[in-house]
Amino acid sequence: MSDKTIDQGKVNEVHELVSELEKYRQLVETANDAVVTIDQNHEVVFMNGAAEKMFGYNRNEIMGGDLSPLIPREYRKDHKKFVDRYVRTRQARFIGHVAQVEAEHRDGLRFPISISFSVAETDSELLLTAIMRDLTAEHELAMQVKRAERLAAVGQMVATVSHEIRTPLTLIGGFASQLQKERSLSERGKRKVGIIVEEVARLEKMLSELNDLSRTQPYEWEELEAAEMADHVKELMGAKLKRDRFFFRLHKEKGLPRVVADRNRLSQVLINLVNNAVQASVPGDEIIMEVAASQDGGVEIRVRDFGIGIPAKHMDELFKPFFTTKKRGTGLGLALAKRIVEEHGGRIELHSSTGKGTVATVSLPKAPEFKEGALPAPPAPHPPADTGQAAPGA
Repeated sequence: MSDKTIDQGKVNEVHELVSELEKYRQLVETANDAVVTIDQNHEVVFMNGAAEKMFGYNRNEIMGGDLSPLIPREYRKDHKKFVDRYVRTRQARFIGHVAQVEAEHRDGLRFPISISFSVAETDSELLLTAIMRDLTAEHELAMQVKRAERLAAVGQMVATVSHEIRTPLTLIGGFASQLQKERSLSERGKRKVGIIVEEVARLEKMLSELNDLSRTQPYEWEELEAAEMADHVKELMGAKLKRDRFFFRLHKEKGLPRVVADRNRLSQVLINLVNNAVQASVPGDEIIMEVAASQDGGVEIRVRDFGIGIPAKHMDELFKPFFTTKKRGTGLGLALAKRIVEEHGGRIELHSSTGKGTVATVSLPKAPEFKEGALPAPPAPHPPADTGQAAPGA
């Protein structure tokens, strides 16, 4: 066998080795899990694309430098000590195990991850590799399950209590209404009975809203135009607003994407927002509803008033059940609206300035493409969190 044949064989072996290494490099590079490798001096020697996405750093900013930027500030010194101790003693505490810890994105956002470690030694040099997976989605899903379980228990209790309360409440309201018609009743007595009738009606409304808020409601999903919903609300409320001397204007952009929604539930939200705007205003004021494209490609429906506004001290209380600044408000209207909008895959926001008015914005995602005329699966129910946010008029 000639030297040339031997040399060619070695070349082929090297090519095969390089090809094999490239294959494994591609596997690691395209993995969904973040992979970061450091040497025994705590310097980063490898970082894959998933790690760039997880931490918000380009690998060129990190590789060749210390690992510290990828570690929450309060743990950086301890992490370096752990690596130094392992290099000296070869005694591992976490290597070979999976742990759940908190990581930090470049912008300061903290998020949960699972992390496992492995060690390789080449030419008397240690390489330590961390494989990390973002657990944000899993944690959110677990929280939703817990909220749903808690909500189911609350819903059952509310249904039972409501049933026990509603019957005597209805009797009280009925008898009070009959008393109002008694001619022998003094004016003072009629006023007192009138208060009873009003309070009974308020409590009955509160029970209905509490039932809606505490249990999952069936939805009838359909693809529709948001502008049609706004027209429907204007038609429903136009006569009353005109009678009460409020000016109602509707602005609609053209060419907006369609949304998937429950017509009645979404109408319930918009009517509640218009009522809140009216209650924060005085006769002669203007109420404006706008339907426009949102920055994320969906649709926004804004209800704008020029009334008293919401004091800054109450902004953190927005959408919390039972919070209200109205004397006879239930404090459940906006909490229920928030739940309905979120179950549509959207969000609801309030921006206000005292003495200048409030803008309530409902943002909805555009309808997904149809397949064989079938509606997409509706958004998963999202029970209101305990920290959910109601404003004046709720």
